[in-house]
Amino acid sequence: MNMREAVPKDATMIRSIALATISSEDSNRTRAMERAYRQEEIVRAISSSEEAREQYFIVGEHGEEVIGFCHAIDRGDKWEMLRLYLHPDHHRNGYGAAFLAQLQSKKTQPIEVYVENSNEQAIAFLLHQSFVEVNRIQEEVYDEPMELIHLRHDPS
Repeated sequence: MNMREAVPKDATMIRSIALATISSEDSNRTRAMERAYRQEEIVRAISSSEEAREQYFIVGEHGEEVIGFCHAIDRGDKWEMLRLYLHPDHHRNGYGAAFLAQLQSKKTQPIEVYVENSNEQAIAFLLHQSFVEVNRIQEEVYDEPMELIHLRHDPS
């Protein structure tokens, strides 16, 4: 997989990948994701990462097709990973681990992430990658109450 910095023209594929990861039965998550991944919001996030040294927004390509993306912020003493998504057709091929390794290659420091408790696949992946649960919090996400799991990975 080739990784590169995301550019605004990637926004359509990024939205498509994020929405492809949602189960059709999870209507609350679908509504939240559709709001979070509006085209203009993705372009804004990519543009701000292009301008800010501490933000890192990358896409992964298989051939010439974007198959996943990662967005993280360097908080000085840790990475705060905001997004890590792979198209479901490319799960279980080591690409998610490759994104985490790419973050660590930029700067070796802990990675922290908040994951919806209903996102069982992401939680299982992160636990498999040696993340540990720090705590759970209740948040309102787009006017929907949601339990988030705070996970942390300390590099060895």
